[in-house]
Amino acid sequence: MLPWLAPFLDQFGQWQAQGRLAHAYLLTGPAGVGKGLLADALAQRLLCSNGIACGQCHGCHLFRAGTHPDLHRVEPDNGSIKVDAIRALMGPVYGAPLLGGAKVVIMNEADSLNLNAANALLKSLEEPPAGTFWLLASSRPGQLLPTILSRCQQLHLPAPLEAEALAWLQGQGIGASVALLRRFHGAPLALKAALETGYQDKVAKLQADLVALETRHLFPEQFADRWHKEALLCLDELAHRLLDQARLARGLPPLYHERLDRQELLDEGALTALWQSVLGSRKLLLEQPAINSKWLLMDIAWQLTEGRSDSVVG
Repeated sequence: MLPWLAPFLDQFGQWQAQGRLAHAYLLTGPAGVGKGLLADALAQRLLCSNGIACGQCHGCHLFRAGTHPDLHRVEPDNGSIKVDAIRALMGPVYGAPLLGGAKVVIMNEADSLNLNAANALLKSLEEPPAGTFWLLASSRPGQLLPTILSRCQQLHLPAPLEAEALAWLQGQGIGASVALLRRFHGAPLALKAALETGYQDKVAKLQADLVALETRHLFPEQFADRWHKEALLCLDELAHRLLDQARLARGLPPLYHERLDRQELLDEGALTALWQSVLGSRKLLLEQPAINSKWLLMDIAWQLTEGRSDSVVG
């Protein structure tokens, strides 16, 4: 168990011992902080014959093997959780438990529920089946229906203290800086996963292209063509870069970089306007996945080269 999750597991154990468990929990916090791992740990406690995740009982053995018949998992399919996935749960969660104990549903990325699926889930949350526990996890709880939020007890998992996160990463053989950790909102699992998938090489290429773009050695169309498939990464890194450049312009130390290849020559107001435009484009990309990411990046690239803050995609 991740050390910063232990207090949540202890609190849950106290509620369990006191008979004060809610029928639905929503685990929130930044991506990569361990919400899914905590949901699994809570589920094992609920399905353990001894109620403590003993690791020795039949329920715990089945849980660890991934074959417990009263544990149900729901994951997004092509970016969303659809109504058929919720309907498929109705028989198991309203029926008798196959092992005679609790029934547990774990739903990661609950914010990806489409409207029909959310309404179907709401019916079960309003009239909870006996002995069934819902464990939802979301990094964007604001995307959930207010009625779902109101029927779940929320457990917010903040990012661990930077020293604790860096110590854990060191134990995993990863030497990371505070600046690098901050790019992932302090979430060490997110940083670890990114490093394992070539993050540093991608960022080095992106930073080189940003410098080429800012110095007009790369055209906006070329930049967008190179990076539109990694648009979210590009916008995140650009937001960090612009914010640090604005801080440097005010004589403040950067937050997300130990050093920058080039300090933007625009004044603080122009940097702030570009930063806000990047954040707006990022929001569009998250809320409208079908948006043309190439046009989105091209617009940002033109703003970087010409200092414009208007948008052609809004």
